[in-house]
Amino acid sequence: MNPKTSSFYDRLGVARNATRKILQRAYRREALRHHPDRQTGDAAAMGELNDAWFVLSDPARRAAYDQTLEPETSLQDTPPKSPRAPKLGRKAAWFDGLKLQAIRLGYEAALSASQALARRNNVQHSTYELLVEEIAESFGDRIEDRVRLARKAGATPLDLGLAAALIGLKEYCLPFLEASKDNEADPATIRTAQLLDRIWDNLAHGISRDLETALGGNPRTLRALTGRRV
Repeated sequence: MNPKTSSFYDRLGVARNATRKILQRAYRREALRHHPDRQTGDAAAMGELNDAWFVLSDPARRAAYDQTLEPETSLQDTPPKSPRAPKLGRKAAWFDGLKLQAIRLGYEAALSASQALARRNNVQHSTYELLVEEIAESFGDRIEDRVRLARKAGATPLDLGLAAALIGLKEYCLPFLEASKDNEADPATIRTAQLLDRIWDNLAHGISRDLETALGGNPRTLRALTGRRV
């Protein structure tokens, strides 16, 4: 895949007005070429494809992402005219960009964690990957509150999206632990706890130790449930 592609649409090789069906067909076509399990696989290219599909497959994420793109210079692929969505103010657009960043970083960390755990435990990738979407979806919630908390913890402007994702993960873990008290030994609960702990470690690699400590550190959900670590 060409590293100079400028948008998620370019990564999938489709026009910006492509329907979801076209997007899905393009994703599957490229995934067959680049999936790491194949002889022609390319993990980096597959990661780019997953990023593109994660954003473009969801109407809300796609609409928010489209607002961050520069206008197209060619009229060839211009979609039919439709009522324009109101432009976001500068502050709202900034928060929206951080929201997309938090979701993307969280999704990448979760997918990487799921693949590592599947290899480690010698199970199919889908065993953990089925949990990824729900967890990653939560990273974009309450972005303004999470950015404020990240700033309070000492995050720099460049770290805000990542710190917000970590705060989102922490907030996801608390109700999970509360709901899992009665079924702590259930295999599905154990897998989710393993995944949450590994996602934190993956995300935390991108920030300083001081900031990670200020954010509360790895919630260690598996240890909280069973006394064991990942």
